[in-house]
Amino acid sequence: MRLRSGNSAAASRAIPRDGAHIRELASWAIAPLCTSMTAFIALVTAAGDARAQAPSPAPSPTASPSQDLADLRYTKLATRAATDAAVREQLLGVGVEWGPWASVGAFELTTARIAEPRSPEDELARFAANGPGPDRARDHTDKSGRLVRWAELPAAPGSGGRDSFGTIDLKQGLPAEQHDFACRYLHRTITCTAPRKLAIRVGSDDGLRLWCNRALVIDAAVVRGLDPAAHVLTLALERGVNHLLAKVSQDNGGFEFALSCDLDLPRAAQVALDWQLQHDFPEGESAHYAIASLPIPADVALEVGGLDLLPDGRPLVCTRRGDVFLIDGADELPPRPPTLTRFATGLHEPLGLAVRPDPRAKLGWCVVVAQRCELTRLVDLDGDLAADLHETVCDAWSISGNYHEYAFGPRYDPDGNAWVTLNLGHTGGDTTMGTTVPSRGTAVKIDAAGAMTIVADGLRSPDALNWLPGLGLAYTDNQGDYVATNKLSLVPPGSFHGHQSMLPFTRQHDGRAWKKGDPVPPRQEPAIWFPYGKLGQSVADFVVDDTGGKFGPFTGQLFVGDQMQAIVMRVAFDTITTTDGARVTQGACFPFLAGFKSGVHRLRFAADGSLWCGLTDRGWGSRGGWRDGLERVLFTGAAPFEIATIRATPGGFAVEFTAPIDVASATDPRSWSLTRWGYSYHPDYGSPEVGTTPLAVDRIERISERAVLLHVTGLEPRTVVEVSAPGVRSAGGSALLHPTGWYTLQELGSGE
Repeated sequence: MRLRSGNSAAASRAIPRDGAHIRELASWAIAPLCTSMTAFIALVTAAGDARAQAPSPAPSPTASPSQDLADLRYTKLATRAATDAAVREQLLGVGVEWGPWASVGAFELTTARIAEPRSPEDELARFAANGPGPDRARDHTDKSGRLVRWAELPAAPGSGGRDSFGTIDLKQGLPAEQHDFACRYLHRTITCTAPRKLAIRVGSDDGLRLWCNRALVIDAAVVRGLDPAAHVLTLALERGVNHLLAKVSQDNGGFEFALSCDLDLPRAAQVALDWQLQHDFPEGESAHYAIASLPIPADVALEVGGLDLLPDGRPLVCTRRGDVFLIDGADELPPRPPTLTRFATGLHEPLGLAVRPDPRAKLGWCVVVAQRCELTRLVDLDGDLAADLHETVCDAWSISGNYHEYAFGPRYDPDGNAWVTLNLGHTGGDTTMGTTVPSRGTAVKIDAAGAMTIVADGLRSPDALNWLPGLGLAYTDNQGDYVATNKLSLVPPGSFHGHQSMLPFTRQHDGRAWKKGDPVPPRQEPAIWFPYGKLGQSVADFVVDDTGGKFGPFTGQLFVGDQMQAIVMRVAFDTITTTDGARVTQGACFPFLAGFKSGVHRLRFAADGSLWCGLTDRGWGSRGGWRDGLERVLFTGAAPFEIATIRATPGGFAVEFTAPIDVASATDPRSWSLTRWGYSYHPDYGSPEVGTTPLAVDRIERISERAVLLHVTGLEPRTVVEVSAPGVRSAGGSALLHPTGWYTLQELGSGE
């Protein structure tokens, strides 16, 4: 792969958003896929005109069906969702009508015996093309001996009354005694105006048999979790009514089925469409922050494990499959397929990367990666953008071979020391996570000579770390055993972070090895708890907004990725003085931006103020639809009306906003709702919210044009306080983009 010439000027300062870029994109991104360009160019020709017109009707349902991308049309409709759906429906094809799902069961069965027929299979002859389908008046005897019949499932929420695609929870409507060692049947019709091929994706938890018009097309006797794309196949449909019959088995755990039609555009076309939709519908978060997705070539699995920027601004990423890529042309707007240069390969699942100066390197920089087994320096000695030297920096940490023994980092402190965090293994036993070797579950410092020092322990799954000005090292950890919910913690030297599996490798003050039942060291409480499910489910990387306002009104705050929910969150720290004079850092977390294509795993701010986001989902699960990728967030220049900060006071909270407030609404207690809860510390997986209690807002004072002081009754330390202000308006009458924040109140302040 050859490198495109550098063009890393600050293109993001002016965001081109008109439809012309899709017309241009068609000429090179879609050409290899289409025999004719004319109609696809029309996909966006209409978009430029539609902005000044009333919404146009959907494409005529009598248009000729086609799977050819050249036949797609773009027309701006009333909403973004409707416009996007209209384009995708053309991939499905006009003249295809999906019937609703119906279900019967459950019947006694194990996955290993899924091929054994149950009574609904007696009627397979009825499932021939244009056949009548199941006899819904027939009685079947279920697992509990009851008589049951086929019944239509309710339409999925938001489906417009048509349950076309998605995941079906097969425990829904079943008594508990039928949840395990059972099977359930599903049926639906697909009616076509002409014979056609239709690509679908199917998954199940656990086993699956699927028939199309009596032909068995999937036979999977496997115990597994749900992967919605476990089976990718093409159905041969006939004119008229076609029947799908699914048989899903369940041993224990989840009991689910998923089917979706393959409505994916090629990435280059998807990126162009998304960019246009953001332009045509600048609403909600996208009015303030635009996401530019990079159309990475389809033959590259860019599962981002680490991300950094070269001195000229170009991204450099390491992938979980062991490659390091330099990405050229990544900052072009509108986004275009970039050029990738493989800088190194053959690494062992690197999950962190840093660009560092190196006088031996021809171009003046090297790359340091955290592999599973060591910290490695990659040096390009001759300037050809390929690493000639792989040099071990440090391999002092222990590994047992457990698949979960990840290594994250490095991050460098101002003195040039590299910091790495080491994941626990997945050992089972009394807890999910544990270790059989020393140094797992620790944060370590590695000096310039490669000597390693364990600085803190008790970490569980510390996916990300960073050196924060004035605060030192911090890391994020994921909910699990001894971790109540996702958290962000500072790492003072010698601190213990709660997971007890490392303690047998530590020493007591009297020199004895720690044994189960001995006192547990004092725990370092997190600065931030992220309420599970409400804000994040698999917290990942975090970066400080040091852009000086180029990224909006949040300078100095943290932006935090979440790998499961495919979002970026925001954190505003607050340092308070306790009654005994101690200084404690705590603070609030807030929603920021959703809609990423996959799990947000790695983050970096660029010199132009944009935020690079490295994506991955394999093995960890994620929303978004893509398995991997690289995206960039750009501030549009329109600052959102948000809660900027929440600060603890002796009798409540000072809340500051990003814009002047409407005094009447902001000082009205009815505009606010506050609730507190705590968490349990135990070896169980996570913790529910404990002791949930509404808090009374006694009165509210305006303390500046952008801030109020809440006087609150009932605050307690070691709690999370949900602060919600749905009734507050800006001076211009705007509602808050995100009305809720969550403050981690570890200690009550003295007011000094």
